[in-house]
Amino acid sequence: MEVISQFSAVLAGIFSSQIILYIMLGAVIGTLIAVLPGIGGLSGVALLLPFTFGLDPYTAIAFLLATLAVTSTADSIPAILFGVPGTPASMVTVLDGHPMAKRGEAGRAMGAAFTSSVLGGIFGAAVLLATIPFIMPVMMRATSPELLGLVIFGLAMVAAVSGQSLARGIGAACLGVLLAYIGQDPQTATLRWTFGQVYLWDGVGILLVALGIYALPELVDMAILNTRIAQTEKENSSALNGEWQGVKDALSHPWLMTKSSGISAVLGVVPAIGAAVIPWLVYAYVSATTRGKSQFGNGDVRGVIAVESSNNATVGGALLPTLTFGIPGSAPMALILGGLLLHGIAPGPDMLVGKIDFTYMMIATIVVANIFGGFLAFGLTRWLAKLVFVRSSILVPIMLSIVMIGAVQSSRSWGDVIAVILIGILGWLMKRARWSRAPFFLAFILAPLVDRYFHISMNIHGWDWVARPFVWPMLVGSLLFVVMLMLRRFFQARRRNEDRAPAQWRVEFRPSADLLFSVGGLAVTFAAFVTSLAWTFRAGILPQIVSGLGIACCVIALVTCVLHRRVPDAATATEGNFDIETDFGQMTQKTVSWRAGLFLGALCVMCGLGWLIGLPVALIGFVLLAMIAMGERPIQAFVICVATSVVGWALFEKFLRLSWPNPLYQLFGG
Repeated sequence: MEVISQFSAVLAGIFSSQIILYIMLGAVIGTLIAVLPGIGGLSGVALLLPFTFGLDPYTAIAFLLATLAVTSTADSIPAILFGVPGTPASMVTVLDGHPMAKRGEAGRAMGAAFTSSVLGGIFGAAVLLATIPFIMPVMMRATSPELLGLVIFGLAMVAAVSGQSLARGIGAACLGVLLAYIGQDPQTATLRWTFGQVYLWDGVGILLVALGIYALPELVDMAILNTRIAQTEKENSSALNGEWQGVKDALSHPWLMTKSSGISAVLGVVPAIGAAVIPWLVYAYVSATTRGKSQFGNGDVRGVIAVESSNNATVGGALLPTLTFGIPGSAPMALILGGLLLHGIAPGPDMLVGKIDFTYMMIATIVVANIFGGFLAFGLTRWLAKLVFVRSSILVPIMLSIVMIGAVQSSRSWGDVIAVILIGILGWLMKRARWSRAPFFLAFILAPLVDRYFHISMNIHGWDWVARPFVWPMLVGSLLFVVMLMLRRFFQARRRNEDRAPAQWRVEFRPSADLLFSVGGLAVTFAAFVTSLAWTFRAGILPQIVSGLGIACCVIALVTCVLHRRVPDAATATEGNFDIETDFGQMTQKTVSWRAGLFLGALCVMCGLGWLIGLPVALIGFVLLAMIAMGERPIQAFVICVATSVVGWALFEKFLRLSWPNPLYQLFGG
């Protein structure tokens, strides 16, 4: 009761001071930033940090935290409408939100997302408030072995989002881990797969992988189809007025929201995991334990509700280690930590004793910002949902330019542009080959944590870390989870086929995207294994284990491509693929490949021109020519291009003040 009384007093103080105005301003800015793919909460807080120098500590931190909290709500807008995640945290929203938009249910998806985000953020803050006295002792005892056990359990969740083929899912995860290991090994300073490029010494940024593996493939498919996102005409019922149905959907699943946000708030306390990982874990758990789970990944509103409840709840959880230990619970929280230090506030245990009112103020800010941001985003739903009926010839070039602008903010170098294009090609090939991209991205995020905690644990405890009281149950639980999932899939397939005629096996070699990708994956993992043998033991042990497992999975996937099991009268199973599927209708594979090659080729040409004359100029030219090539009238394309260029100049150059990689002519004093 004392906690509730103190928190209520702080909440009342917020509404009676200027802090509420800055919270509202931060919510507006956070909403605008979140709609732009690649900018996100991290860049948004970084850009706003200098503007807080003249504010008092309470107001400054409330302003920054409100911006960050609302980003987790509004980033679902581009994820649902275009299949382009506004931030890495909203990538899971794409799985069910974008298929709903394609069915003409964008309004319903966004209504459910915003409602779940608001309620999830509030509930997550409440869970944080209630569990602070109980979580603190556990956090104080957690060391590297315990964190390693938790991360390994997170990797085991890869099996739950692997789609129909566990071998392809684990193989995709191995490719994600190998991509994460590119760069200088932090333990031994060994350069791993940098190919002589200084740019790769720091590895590949998570933002580039997020945009490349999910955003670019969806834009390529939209360009191939060259139609509107929504193929139906349900403008009045589903797309524009469906937001209230989405609210009803969210409110009709209170246990789903409670479970998702509660788990996320607790997991958010663990340092370094953050909102990029936790929604995947929650989605994997919910999809594996919910009745009627076969629709997850195919446009199930329950998937949107679970993920959006999780996204906002992690903000509150990540706040606790930031305040109490000075250890950022996520990447954006590192900037909040910087803001605290800039304003003379030293994180530590005193934040829960002598400065408890400041802690309550930050939690209250999350609650207020979520409510205001939810109403703001909800008010935009009706207008934003209309975008699904805009022609792809207009949307695709503009969205692609925004994605590229967001990508170059990773390190402000041309390597960012090249990396996002190459990863985008990989993502498109994975999508065509039906290799789920969810395990790839989840493994990419968790791999550096495994590397870090494994070596620290080995240095301190040797192999005895495995026998620690908290660690071995997590390892055993991870193994049991994978085994039980395999057994359940086996018995489910057996029950489906027991009433049918016996299956017939045949060997048939036929070229397919799956076959080609399996061969490519086998070549990559084998080459990775061979090259890692030249490294020291500490630098090469984990890459060798992962590449060896990847070789085995790719061989299994290759065998299944050649050895076909034909079940008479069996329906084609599409459930549980955990990825977005594009229906190209009567379009042949040759036509799809040709159009994809043209689009990606034009993108590479744009990259080369940008290197010569500057990226902003090249993007303007690309937008204009792409619109004309996709069927827009030249005059109309010119007007739209000029209008978007003016808006982009005002937003990116004057307001956000983004920096660009230097073109070639500047290197010669031009």
